[in-house]
Amino acid sequence: MKKLFYIFLLFSSACFSQSKFKLITKIESDTNLFTSDNQGNIYLIKENELAKFDKTGKQLYKFSNKNFGNIDFVDASNMFKILVFYKNFSQVLFLDNTLSSTGDPVSIDKIGFEQAQLVCTSHNNGMWIYDQQNFELVRIDQNLEKTQQTGNLNVLLNINLQPVNLLEYDNKVYLNNPSTGILIFDIYGTYYKTIPIKNMEQFQVISDWIYFISERKAKAYNIKTTEEKEFEMPLTEFQNFRLEMGILMIQDKNSISIYSEE
Repeated sequence: MKKLFYIFLLFSSACFSQSKFKLITKIESDTNLFTSDNQGNIYLIKENELAKFDKTGKQLYKFSNKNFGNIDFVDASNMFKILVFYKNFSQVLFLDNTLSSTGDPVSIDKIGFEQAQLVCTSHNNGMWIYDQQNFELVRIDQNLEKTQQTGNLNVLLNINLQPVNLLEYDNKVYLNNPSTGILIFDIYGTYYKTIPIKNMEQFQVISDWIYFISERKAKAYNIKTTEEKEFEMPLTEFQNFRLEMGILMIQDKNSISIYSEE
């Protein structure tokens, strides 16, 4: 907890520099995507393969299913029930912390969502689905029954909705629509507000801060105060970054660099 508090304080107070972080290791990989869990484990996604590494860069497990094509998204917010989404085949798989399948695939189209564009984990073993056909967010429970839905967001919010990211964090749902910003909902699907961060592809939420990349710079936006900060990174060129328990992970073209606090 001390390291977690320190990393929050470090980011919210000003910026960090190279002197505050020490390179632990690099994972050589031209991965398409990467994510992390709250213990600092790293998940690399490349085509149809998912690999899990610990925070020292040691590879732990690997998973691949060639029946559903390439992996489009992985949600490791629950490290014991990792969600893997194959959009082209409209399939969701759940894996345990060893990347072993925990049950049969969920066919999203067969439960009524023929144009599911985004899927993420929800509380109590549920899922959020962005349904492009009806322009709405729908939550389904572990029995694949609808529990909440927003209605047509194009109509309700009078916007052109083409979202690229979806996640649930701390009783809020975040839907990233690059042309307007990040739409925030409560866990019942009620619209709350829009964060005016535009033209962004990936982001991470920690406490009250949204971390993202804009104009090749790492930034943070406070949801409550609307304060925005820009900070330096240990690398000058990077594609994405994540923070977990005092560990900074930075993706460039050929590797994931892992840093700890000095």
